[in-house]
Amino acid sequence: MNHNRLLSYAHLLMASGYLIFVLVGPWAKRGDAFGAFSSDGGTGFGIIGVVLGIILVLLAIFRVMGRAEVLPGLGVEQLTLVIGVAAWLNLICFVVGWLPIFEYGEGRRRGVPGTGWGVVGGYFTVSQIPLLLSPLTLGIPSPSRGIKALDEKKRQLFSVATVLCGAGLILFPFLAWVSSGSVELSAFDGRSGNPTSGPRFGYLLFAIGVTLIIAGLMRLRAKGLAEPGPNLLLSHCLLGAAVLALTMPLGIIISCFQRSGLDIGVGTWLTFAACLILIILGVEENRSRNAVGV
Repeated sequence: MNHNRLLSYAHLLMASGYLIFVLVGPWAKRGDAFGAFSSDGGTGFGIIGVVLGIILVLLAIFRVMGRAEVLPGLGVEQLTLVIGVAAWLNLICFVVGWLPIFEYGEGRRRGVPGTGWGVVGGYFTVSQIPLLLSPLTLGIPSPSRGIKALDEKKRQLFSVATVLCGAGLILFPFLAWVSSGSVELSAFDGRSGNPTSGPRFGYLLFAIGVTLIIAGLMRLRAKGLAEPGPNLLLSHCLLGAAVLALTMPLGIIISCFQRSGLDIGVGTWLTFAACLILIILGVEENRSRNAVGV
């Protein structure tokens, strides 16, 4: 059994374990335990977690079958890395961003809901995919062949769009993300003694936005920007950042639809739109360059 086959089965094992944990296990403890699809449990983030788990299992099956490409210009290994990072940080966003919004209990026992074992088990299984298995898969084989250079006009267009979307990811979290009556909470609002807390995704979105702006500006130079590796292109990184950022507003949107009394703020919708544009840019660049799997 060669290393690729061994890593393929390891991917399938970790992806299956993650899916079982997030699908069967509880996500939140509010006296009772609530699962992924409950409005008191995982809500939107639970639904996203299960969907990403199904995608990871399918990708692992594709790898075992020897399939190299999922979409034009997007290999199984690159998409596994993108979805793995998104699934991993989706759990973190649920714990640090969504759970603190709602306290439960009375008196001294009032506080932030606890995290269920489904989230804990899912975190430790899915984290092995982007942190260990995917880098090995992308680093061991020889470089992909047939990848085209992006023409100058498209490079400038994609770079400018990346900079603008990155600026949006920095600015939009300052706007209202969720509202209830007269209370509006941005993605930067922490508790800090206040009775309510915002989703607190702003810091992560700020970091992603700054990274996108720097990368976009450097690609505007005549020399452009060097690729991270022969099997991992800038367009793959752009797609990864976009999918990661998308899980935050999408989780809020689904969760607000599930819970009565919560409205979706304009900052959430604008961030959601910026993420969709970034995904389109990443997919189109991969297709244009004929980026293939290793």
